[in-house]
Amino acid sequence: MDYFEALKTSNEASHVAHSPLPLPSSHNVGDVINYIKHTCDDLYFSSDSDEPVQVYQLSNTGLQALEADIDKLKLPSAHDFAVFVAGDIVPTEEGFISEKRPVSWFFERLCNQQIDDRQKRLAQALRHAFAKLTEEPGTDLACYRVGIVPNIEVYVVMLIDGQVVGIRTLSVET
Repeated sequence: MDYFEALKTSNEASHVAHSPLPLPSSHNVGDVINYIKHTCDDLYFSSDSDEPVQVYQLSNTGLQALEADIDKLKLPSAHDFAVFVAGDIVPTEEGFISEKRPVSWFFERLCNQQIDDRQKRLAQALRHAFAKLTEEPGTDLACYRVGIVPNIEVYVVMLIDGQVVGIRTLSVET
């Protein structure tokens, strides 16, 4: 094994080693949610405010409405996703934002914003888990921004085993 292979192996192991739970070995949604919940504990997303990162699961009603997309093993468009998470906000309201961003956009910000080493390791472990869990066919991964300035909700979600799970936080943008 050369230096770069050893470095890669040691970096991969460190992502998993610093999470409070081992990465789920299967796509059991309950195990994935439990892993995310424990790994994002004490993580905050910084914008004009520091907001907690929380576990997210799309409701059964939302799943049924998005069934056509999920049957194609793809997460929905930003507009379709926004319809189910916007709550009282009407997606046609002036200033309404519904967009997909690269998942890397979110994780780069999250990993760089953490204050202490423990939080940085948790953010890296979460990034690694989302990438690892969506390597297999039949999975998908997306980052959505939904809302009206100044309160934009950010979702990073995976499609695994026919369920939409992931994390969400608030980005306060003035």
